[in-house]
Amino acid sequence: MIETETIWNDSGYDCDHCGGQILERTDIETGQPARVCYQCQACGCQWEISGEVLRIGSTNSCRRAQRVRNRSEVTTAIDPIKLRIVVVATLLFLGTIVYFGGLTAVRFLVPIAIAVFVFWTLYQMGKERMWW
Repeated sequence: MIETETIWNDSGYDCDHCGGQILERTDIETGQPARVCYQCQACGCQWEISGEVLRIGSTNSCRRAQRVRNRSEVTTAIDPIKLRIVVVATLLFLGTIVYFGGLTAVRFLVPIAIAVFVFWTLYQMGKERMWW
């Protein structure tokens, strides 16, 4: 006879999707090793102990968080060849501007660089806070 038992313990975490309580779920089945995972009590999301997603919950915030997670996994891989090409192209562009414009061109490049940095920072902050 196969018996199944599930033990729930408080994990001390709160779900970052819905704010629900995350419990440590231990499934014990006769003749099998115990399976342990985390599960949100409110939305039903499940995670492995290592943090990998096992199951996505049913709310819109769960699906949105998964899309953000998938996007961040894709964007973390930077191709070194493309990076070199972008750096060389940027240096050639800046060198050409300085060569033909002289050092006077540098005073126009500094405010542009500051503006690009500010807009890029605002864009990244907006993505983190899910403004867009």
